[in-house]
Amino acid sequence: MVRVKKRASKRMTLKQRAKIHKKVKEHGRKQRREARRNPQRKSKKADPGIPNLFPYKEELLNEMEERRRLAAEQRLLSKTKEVDEEEEEEDEEPTPPPVPAPRTRVAAPVLVRPLAEVVGRTSDVQAVVFVLDARDPSSFRRAWLEAQFSPKAGPTLTLALAKADLVPAEALTGWVYDLTRAGLSVFPTSVQAEMESGVDALAAHLQGAKSVAVLGLEHVGKTSLAAALQEALGKKGAETCVYDTPSLVRAAPTSGDEEHAKLLWMLMRNQGQVQRFKDPVALVRTLLPRVAHPVDLMMAYGTPAFGSFVPERATLADEPAEAMREYERQAEAKIKHDTEEFLVGIARSKGRLKRMGIPDTLGAARLLLRDWAHGGLGYYALPHSKAKTVQAKGSKSEKAQWAEAEQLVQAMDVVRPRKEWRQAWASKELRLEALEKPPFDEDALEWLSIEDDDEEDEEKDDDEEEEVDEDDEEVDEDDEEVDEDDEDDEEVDEDDEEVDEEVDEDDEDDEEEDEELDVVPEPVPMPSKKRSQAPKKDHARKMLKPSQAPAKAPRAAPKRRVPAPGEAYDINAYF
Repeated sequence: MVRVKKRASKRMTLKQRAKIHKKVKEHGRKQRREARRNPQRKSKKADPGIPNLFPYKEELLNEMEERRRLAAEQRLLSKTKEVDEEEEEEDEEPTPPPVPAPRTRVAAPVLVRPLAEVVGRTSDVQAVVFVLDARDPSSFRRAWLEAQFSPKAGPTLTLALAKADLVPAEALTGWVYDLTRAGLSVFPTSVQAEMESGVDALAAHLQGAKSVAVLGLEHVGKTSLAAALQEALGKKGAETCVYDTPSLVRAAPTSGDEEHAKLLWMLMRNQGQVQRFKDPVALVRTLLPRVAHPVDLMMAYGTPAFGSFVPERATLADEPAEAMREYERQAEAKIKHDTEEFLVGIARSKGRLKRMGIPDTLGAARLLLRDWAHGGLGYYALPHSKAKTVQAKGSKSEKAQWAEAEQLVQAMDVVRPRKEWRQAWASKELRLEALEKPPFDEDALEWLSIEDDDEEDEEKDDDEEEEVDEDDEEVDEDDEEVDEDDEDDEEVDEDDEEVDEEVDEDDEDDEEEDEELDVVPEPVPMPSKKRSQAPKKDHARKMLKPSQAPAKAPRAAPKRRVPAPGEAYDINAYF
């Protein structure tokens, strides 16, 4: 019986398997290289065509030919169509789209009259509109000004919340409700180049008055609102005269004002290049305690959490005054540490680093203030009242007032809910806490003089003129110093001539003495090698003093004048 041979095993060593894998890989690499070098080497397989035994060969060939003919006609038609379109475009002249004419408003006349006459009881102005910034009304209210109006006599006071389009609808409704509960007439307004909103409602409220004065602090939008209100009243056919007024400033600012109040006032006005303030970190330190939700800053700048610093609570103060001072010191320490921590986070997230990777907190503070001043942050102060609280715990009259405020805000098309508002601002939202008392609230106010405005406008020119005058004065001083140097040089030259004459006389005296004492000294015996003997003192003195006459002491040279720092040296004076 034939024995069947066993099937060989496919097992192999790892060395053999790796060798085979390597050879296969190398072979594939060579094939790819040859294909790249000679692409024509790879021959295409010829189309075998339609077999002759196929029963429908002629019909199939006719269909293929028809398809080719239709494709060629389609290509020709598309080419001719493109040429016709290009010719039509060349023949037709492009008509530019109609550009809307820029909307220009006639500025309201400026009321030049003392402030006491405008807000007093005997004033002929029947209505006063005090403009507040809708983003932070609590900072722009003036208790001194509101106390000047009386409900029995004098003009009536109406508050206008300008820039209402920069605030979400929920916050704006809360501010209108809070100010209405305080017994004031409030109207949110927005004056934009494209569309304005809220001005018609304010004009309808003031239509019965014959003269209206618009008041407000600096950088609040007072002049734009006065022009828009004048235009709206003109459309209604009312014979009301609207007056614009200069900006209101503090009557008597003193040098002893609190530093914190000054910084709050600067942030509130938000005028000019705030980031160029000499101490931007102090402004940020003033702003951070007002932030209601620190998460807003973390999301806006991509910083980690901050505010974890806890100051030491232990204190040995027994008196209430000392305990209050200790509490204020701890609060200041926490604010300072939190500000430093936040600015370090901004510097690292925005790449504001110095050498050796040290965070630039000064640059980070300027970055934050630039966004604050130039629309990089959508900030607004939160009102004290909220819709949920009023609807849940409010009385019937409070609910009615809230409904009126809500209806007034909804009538404005430019005011959006908070969700849409956040999308428009790219989630750069900053919610602030309302101030219980604005800075310098009780101080009297007065008009900002027009001369001050002119001086502010010409401030750069004055500075340049002062610099030029200073340069001229410096040049004159340099000329005077040069003249003094010339006089000093003449004096030094005269002194040098006198010194030269005296030196010549001294040289003649020395020559005469040398002729008289021309004596050869005796030879000095050399000491022996065995024993060295020191010469006698008298003999040594005679050897050292050939002349018994006392030598004439040299005369000290005159002290030359040393030039002052920055003064030109006169080289001729030293030769």
